[in-house]
Amino acid sequence: MAVYVSADRIREAITHLGSSRAKRTSLFDFLIVKRTLAIKRSDAVAIAESEPAFIEALNEVGLSGTDDRDRLYFNPFAVNEEGKTGYRPARYRSNGTNSTISGVPWQTVIELTSTKPRQASLKPGYLQHLSKLILAANDKPLPRLADFAVWYWRQQDVEPLIAGADSTNVRMQRLVDEVVARFQLSSDELEILFDEGIGEDDSTPVFVSEPPPVDQYLPQKTESAVPSHEALSEVSFDLIAALAAKNFVILTGPSGTGKSRAALKLAEALQRLQSDSLKGPLFAFIPVGPDWTTPKRLLGFRTPFGKERKLSGGEVSHESYEITDCVRLLLRASHPDAADVPHFLIFDEMNLSHVERYFAPFLSLMEASAIVDSEGELALIGSDDLKLISAVLDDVDPSTPEADAARTLLAQGKSLLFPANLFCIGTVNVDDTTYMFSPKVLDRSHVIELGSERPSSYLVPDRQRELGGDIAVSIADQVLRTAIGERESKSNAVTNASTMLDRLTAQGFSNEEISLIREQTIKTLDGCYDLLSPVGFAFGYRASKEVFAYVTAWLAISTASGADKSALMQRWYSGLDKAVSQKLLPKLHGNRRSLGESLSALAAFLAGADENSVPPAAYTLGSNSKIGITAEGRFPVADKFEESRRKLLSMNDRLNAVGYVSFVS
Repeated sequence: MAVYVSADRIREAITHLGSSRAKRTSLFDFLIVKRTLAIKRSDAVAIAESEPAFIEALNEVGLSGTDDRDRLYFNPFAVNEEGKTGYRPARYRSNGTNSTISGVPWQTVIELTSTKPRQASLKPGYLQHLSKLILAANDKPLPRLADFAVWYWRQQDVEPLIAGADSTNVRMQRLVDEVVARFQLSSDELEILFDEGIGEDDSTPVFVSEPPPVDQYLPQKTESAVPSHEALSEVSFDLIAALAAKNFVILTGPSGTGKSRAALKLAEALQRLQSDSLKGPLFAFIPVGPDWTTPKRLLGFRTPFGKERKLSGGEVSHESYEITDCVRLLLRASHPDAADVPHFLIFDEMNLSHVERYFAPFLSLMEASAIVDSEGELALIGSDDLKLISAVLDDVDPSTPEADAARTLLAQGKSLLFPANLFCIGTVNVDDTTYMFSPKVLDRSHVIELGSERPSSYLVPDRQRELGGDIAVSIADQVLRTAIGERESKSNAVTNASTMLDRLTAQGFSNEEISLIREQTIKTLDGCYDLLSPVGFAFGYRASKEVFAYVTAWLAISTASGADKSALMQRWYSGLDKAVSQKLLPKLHGNRRSLGESLSALAAFLAGADENSVPPAAYTLGSNSKIGITAEGRFPVADKFEESRRKLLSMNDRLNAVGYVSFVS
């Protein structure tokens, strides 16, 4: 007689697994890798659709059993994935695990070869990193191994496994033991990742004689709660690529071109994606005022005139702290439970005041924190002020996530730092009421320009497009989490920025392909430097590093989005084009006398010209000093920098028309 696990018990298992310490996708992906290795009976295996063992493991762990192609796979550890309550559409069945394990946080656990397809294996010493990768640092319970076994055996006749066992606990132990054997889970892995207790609650029927209908235990696919005119399933590719390369992005362009919309849509989409696992909003929208001259509008300040508080010794104090929305977001982002979740500070009209004044601590620390570990001098808010903030929050409402985060930081002896999971986005309009950015600000940001469009491009629904194209919000989430892991590991603090490209081996790029990208990127940087330096716009190591960071991120994101690698090698220059436009061009400004023909010369160089071409990649400085690109320095492929050349020629036209030009105008 056939025996199946009941719908009630499977539903209970999903509830327990979803509310455990297991991170949203990490344990799911680790178990798929373990099962693939076990099926293959090998120490290394390709995590790709071309590998039957991987597809078999993915089906065993995740197949939902429904006929709905939009929810074919289900992750019982995910409480809410893109508004689908843990569902993964059929078209993305392998676009999670194989992309996830190539991210920086996994590099201490999974080793990937550079061969095609990549072979994945467990890295020597991975056990000491497993807990940090798989489990959240909170007081929730460990996932129960019995619950995962219940999920694993869904819809399967388990009678051969439990034959002769007459108690529920003994039957469950047999199911658990078989899962351990099938996944080849070691005793160390079990101790780190699972609660191994069996202890079944007799109130829930565990075994039945018929396979339960899946709709009796799978959560319903939820509909989006956002207005129908603004779907949040896809966000801006360009914005994600820039944020992955640098955690500070400036959006500029005429009023009404969608700058605030692009930033808010990204934040709201990720908020929805994380809704059931987050405590509080993951973004703060901050309108900048024209009178901001110090950081106190962001970081708050002490005041002796606060609400009366009773201290632990019985004394009364009026000392308080003005806690801003920015401080609250910093606290939520700094909580250990949210360490890998992107959080956003969105500044509206960022240049209504001098950015380098009110934003100074952020500008300094976003650079320093990527290089140096520190708990004191590099804090945004020191421990003494944090103690007062914690006391004020506890007095108002100790149950808030901000209060919990402040207590946790103090218990760990920490100050409030610039967290690796904080991304800053500023919107900018340029007119006679605003201030231009200083080189210090532009050096530390990517600048994306949004131009005005013909009305039909946004009034006709089928023509609406995100900035730089669309990217699924679930992939955007993975990309930003990987960027957070890179910042935490200080992987961008390299002595040679071009070595960042070596990470592309994880996406299947060969050493020869990476060398080609490296050589041509360096040639581009050299050419830009040779033409810009004589007119006062030389750039340093930071700009070069961030160009390489952007190109690396652009290629990795394109691969994660499903782009064919061979096709990418034909158009990888598009990523370099955007990097040049966002990092090297924004600082250009001046009058006709100072700039001369340098802008048109740079545009010609980016079109593949040298000093003898027509038009030439050359100009005359002063009366007789000729600046130009030699034949050896010529870029080997013509007409590949469309965005940068279009901007340069537009700036040159404006320079000739009015005698002065800047990138942001």
